[in-house]
Amino acid sequence: MHAMKELWNYFNEIKTIQYIDELLGWDQSVNMPKGSIEGRAEQSKFIRELIHKKIKSDKVGELIKKAEKLNNLSQTEKALIREAKREHEHAKKIPDELVGEITKTRALGFIEWEKAREKSDFSRFKPFLQKMVELRIEFAEKLDTGPTLYSTLIDLFEPGATYNWVAKIFSQMKSSIVKIVKKLNNSSDKPNQSILKKYYDPEKQWQLSNEIIKKLNFDLNIGRQDKSTHPFTSSLSSVDTRITTRIWEDFLPACIFGTIHECGHALYEMGFDEEIHGTFLADGCSMGIHESQSRLWENIVGRSREFWVYWYPIFKKTFPENLKDYSMEEFYRSLNVVQPSFIRVEADEITYGLHIILRFELEKMMIEENLQIDELPEIWNTKFEELFGIVPPNDKEGVLQDPHWIGGYGYFPTYALGNLYGAQIYHKVLKDNPKLPQDYEKGEFSNLLSCLKENVYQYGKIYRASELIKKITGEDLNPDYFIKYAENKFYPIYGF
Repeated sequence: MHAMKELWNYFNEIKTIQYIDELLGWDQSVNMPKGSIEGRAEQSKFIRELIHKKIKSDKVGELIKKAEKLNNLSQTEKALIREAKREHEHAKKIPDELVGEITKTRALGFIEWEKAREKSDFSRFKPFLQKMVELRIEFAEKLDTGPTLYSTLIDLFEPGATYNWVAKIFSQMKSSIVKIVKKLNNSSDKPNQSILKKYYDPEKQWQLSNEIIKKLNFDLNIGRQDKSTHPFTSSLSSVDTRITTRIWEDFLPACIFGTIHECGHALYEMGFDEEIHGTFLADGCSMGIHESQSRLWENIVGRSREFWVYWYPIFKKTFPENLKDYSMEEFYRSLNVVQPSFIRVEADEITYGLHIILRFELEKMMIEENLQIDELPEIWNTKFEELFGIVPPNDKEGVLQDPHWIGGYGYFPTYALGNLYGAQIYHKVLKDNPKLPQDYEKGEFSNLLSCLKENVYQYGKIYRASELIKKITGEDLNPDYFIKYAENKFYPIYGF
């Protein structure tokens, strides 16, 4: 068989096994009885070890070498060789036992994180977190692909990125965010968020969230939405993408924007070109680019005035007692309050970046600076006060709010990069299609989706993030687009 065809088939099989692994994870968070975790941990461990063994096999190395010698390769074929080679070289460095131990610790630790978060008791989660940090340090030492251990872990989620590159961008972003927040704090005409903090019937919130994703063109024939402790998106094949949300009865945005955020991830997954369906290239080119789409739909679109021209009358009809005394403009402004808050996923667009900078700094300390896990809650609170001027009242609203650290390190920075990529991509799309906001006023989003499919979604992993952003916008990642977007949006909301 032709080497390229063999390589395709081999990695398509690996992708199928990865989808099965995703199904196990989705089921664990959505349906699985809590007492079944030991069995699920062993299943996940087995699947991850199987994937690892297949990727690192000598057969893969031979197929890659043969494929590299072929002439007239297509762009897609070259991308598969690039990604296969990267995964193969990574896998060869990591022992099967380490992969299995990480997977089992993650599965067991996630359940303990849920219990610890519920009781706001960090000590319950601490042993699992300690073990995962040790495992990830060992993983980074063996992989050794970056200039530093933490750079090696960042590269897993944002290929080509290093700690210094991210730190430079974050430094520029941080100073601009602080400047914007300071100006908004001096406003004499601040929006009032109390409108969002009444009792909103959970079942009605759930129904509205499902109506919204239908309008956003989430294909319910190949997707579904469920509820979970922490919202997430899982792709179980190129024609099976699932999202979750969570509902807070006393804070309306949690469900609505959690749903729109995950829908943004799902639209990306649903938008791959059919040529790469079910293949190893059917994935986002980086987590930063993936996050750019969830944040673009959630914030740039979902928190826009035009979006609520269409949706506010529907919400007002659904919650007449809560909203009867408020105009659409008041509601829109309430959705765009900028103020320090404890929970990352509920943070406003501006201060959100500070939440990520906090985690970015702590991750580096854990991976490279021997931060003692016992000290983590106290250091979290100290740094949080430095950045936000407030102190979390408990571990649930502080160090325990995210489950990510039981999985890996280097992921968090991509969230803030997503804001930057998203603003830059949307600026270009809007420049080419200036009437898009008029669509939102009518509840029409298919034109925007088509633009994003054409520019971003269809390619999957064919391009690296640095190549894709340049292909779309003609320049490298530039934080100025996000800063300008933020100033143009929030200064008028706050009366400037």
